[in-house]
Amino acid sequence: MRRALGILTIVLLAGTGQARLEPEQLLERAMDHLRGSGLVATLEITVVRPDREIRYLLELVGDGDTAGLGRVLAPPRDAGQAFLRSDENLFLFNPRVGRVLRLPPSGRSDSFLGSDITYGDLAGRDLERDFTSAVLEATDTTVTLALTARPDAPTPYGRVRLIIDAETLAPLEQVFEDQRGQAVRSITFLDHVDAQGRRFPTTLTVRDLTREGYATTLRYTAFAFDVDIPANCFTQRGLEVGCR
Repeated sequence: MRRALGILTIVLLAGTGQARLEPEQLLERAMDHLRGSGLVATLEITVVRPDREIRYLLELVGDGDTAGLGRVLAPPRDAGQAFLRSDENLFLFNPRVGRVLRLPPSGRSDSFLGSDITYGDLAGRDLERDFTSAVLEATDTTVTLALTARPDAPTPYGRVRLIIDAETLAPLEQVFEDQRGQAVRSITFLDHVDAQGRRFPTTLTVRDLTREGYATTLRYTAFAFDVDIPANCFTQRGLEVGCR
């Protein structure tokens, strides 16, 4: 059964009873399932192209908010490459040249190692910062939010459709649209598990909707939340020498 909804509010049966939540709160809850707090994880990333397949192993540390540090562990040719997300700032480190490169805020939407994943997909809460939210549709099982880019937001997308589970508010799918309203990229969240108070998707499938045969799968092979992470992890020294 589908229900017509106002732009500002939605009434959901959430867990033990009714919870009246604004669209911004729904978005925040969905992101909490993804980011949580004090995350330490190991990720396998498989990049599929029509003529090849590439695999990466990534170590990721995040504070659940605006800071994240990722470092490539394999393959050997890419090991040691790292990125640091700290609020608006994004830094890249290449151990071969020993240089730190600072990207502009728009770099958060750049491809990570030529995959279909962006730096914003891996760390930060850009959907909350760069988009306004409204309820587009609701069924008994899902709620779809329409996220519209704020003026001057550093994003190439005009709108994002976010589908969440109506009961748990865990994310199920994102569809990214360009400024003309064409769907250009999607993320499907799969294999959800209960993890320290959140419904965490352990597999993400990312597809380039403009090019056939372009997709990336991200799998969390190990993860822990609510970890006490040293503050020096999210510094340029942490970027260069590691999180210690």
